[in-house]
Amino acid sequence: MAEIFKDFRWIHIAFGSVALLAFWIPAMAPKGGRLHIRVGWVYVACMSVVVLTAFIMSGMAFTVPLSIRNFSRPLSTEEAARFVRSSRELGLFLAYLGGVTLAAGWQGIRVLRTRRDPKSLRGPFTLALNVALVAAAIGVLALGITERTWAFIGMSSVGMIVGGGNLSHLLKGPQSKMHWWYEHLASMIATGIAGYTAFLVFGGSRMFPALARTQFFALVWILPTLIGVPAIFAAVGYYKRKFHENGGSSGAGKVSVSATV
Repeated sequence: MAEIFKDFRWIHIAFGSVALLAFWIPAMAPKGGRLHIRVGWVYVACMSVVVLTAFIMSGMAFTVPLSIRNFSRPLSTEEAARFVRSSRELGLFLAYLGGVTLAAGWQGIRVLRTRRDPKSLRGPFTLALNVALVAAAIGVLALGITERTWAFIGMSSVGMIVGGGNLSHLLKGPQSKMHWWYEHLASMIATGIAGYTAFLVFGGSRMFPALARTQFFALVWILPTLIGVPAIFAAVGYYKRKFHENGGSSGAGKVSVSATV
């Protein structure tokens, strides 16, 4: 079982590394251009593998925590209990980040597919996914308060923002002509927040073990959120001004936009 878990972890790391690098190309490339679309799909494909393997590993970490590690010596009862508890907490957190990525990515892609028929975006799966994400965020918040884990408390806001924002868009419907553009932009940045958070949480502890043992490591966990959430508001605000949808008359029709997916 430990070898199977290790194989999934390497697949997760490999595709995640490509995704984190690819993220910046569509982010910086001209929106709707060939480079943006092609590399964007590479990013989506890699993140899909990342989410799938995250769910598989989190399930294994929660159900058979003692079987996914090769221990150099037998653990005492107390050590085993402590390891099981830690493994399950991290497994739940990994599943939570996978859920954030899935909900944000699904919204970001579907909003393009349904931009000519926005009502079709409000399907049972999309609604259930975002309700589940908000519930999971509340659970992470409760766990963080119970265990006094500040990183869990801070990261619970991401699920609430993503899930709550998606539900607001689904239930209220389009509020502007270019709603799909803003929703796509915000959602894809959110997948980057989740991806880089997972990288810092699980990779950072191995690259900086001394820092990981201090209370300041919690700040590393929430660093992508502290950067990414303001970036979402700044990017959406920029394009609303560009499309003249920031309180003025709409001029979106004057802007050439290509986002064929």
